[in-house]
Amino acid sequence: MFYRSHRLFLGLLVSHGLVHAAYLTTSVLTNAKAATPSDVTSAGSGVTIAEAWRRRAAIDPVDATLPPGVSNMREAILEAVQSGHLEDLRAALDLNELKPELAAEAVADPIAFWRRISDDGDGRQILATLATLLDLPYTVQPLGKDPENTRLFIWPAFADRPLNTLSSEEEKQLAALEPASRIAKMKAAGRYTGWRLVIGADGVWHVFRRYD
Repeated sequence: MFYRSHRLFLGLLVSHGLVHAAYLTTSVLTNAKAATPSDVTSAGSGVTIAEAWRRRAAIDPVDATLPPGVSNMREAILEAVQSGHLEDLRAALDLNELKPELAAEAVADPIAFWRRISDDGDGRQILATLATLLDLPYTVQPLGKDPENTRLFIWPAFADRPLNTLSSEEEKQLAALEPASRIAKMKAAGRYTGWRLVIGADGVWHVFRRYD
């Protein structure tokens, strides 16, 4: 499944003043290893798997480094972002047996919750945040011993690092996610407490929240 870059629709979100900045990351992602496809020709396509992989990476360099489960969930989320309708996120939520962690306390209805906390009242700020997060580099952390899900994929990559270690590029990414007032508070505290999204290697959407 191929995902078209959100650059096609990010302009709409920006026009509503809902993102601080947009930065498309095309560099190799740290802590991520892409599988190496063979040069076997896909049945009936006339295109080798390796060539299909290269074309996919050119379209969406982040997606090309992810395992299938994570890729599928990321794409389900971004399809809702592309539609511009918060309600469409239910399709991604329905892929989970349990709802992802969205706040310190349990949230009964994620869509209603996102509308309530969104500055615009309609959830487009939430969609813009998801678009920005999922286009950034991620980091990977181990999770237990289950062979089906031994890793967590976490956006942004600097979520668990001291903020004084961020590179100039990561400073730009931070500015794309959070307003200057919140960044100042985070730097004073010395840690990132902004938006974080976590998807397990098996495709389970674990977390999407701020840690105030």
